[in-house]
Amino acid sequence: MKPAAVPARPPALFHSPAPTTRFKRQTAIVPFELPRLSDKAAAQLIELLHQIVQGIEHHYADQAHRYRKRQQDIAYARQTPASIPTDPPF
Repeated sequence: MKPAAVPARPPALFHSPAPTTRFKRQTAIVPFELPRLSDKAAAQLIELLHQIVQGIEHHYADQAHRYRKRQQDIAYARQTPASIPTDPPF
């Protein structure tokens, strides 16, 4: 019977904090290990991702603005107490 193959390194699901810090562990955004890239390829990848994000932001800007405005209006309505004009101020 052959022994079961053990992976060399488990996938990194969490970023471990530095041993001297006291922060909580953070969940990784990318649940797999990214490949090593040359400096040029890394810069090009980051530029591409920025362009994609900018395109998405431009496409959905009006909807995002409407949503944020509604959320601000809801938060403002919760903070503003309903005043009754007939009540004396003190």
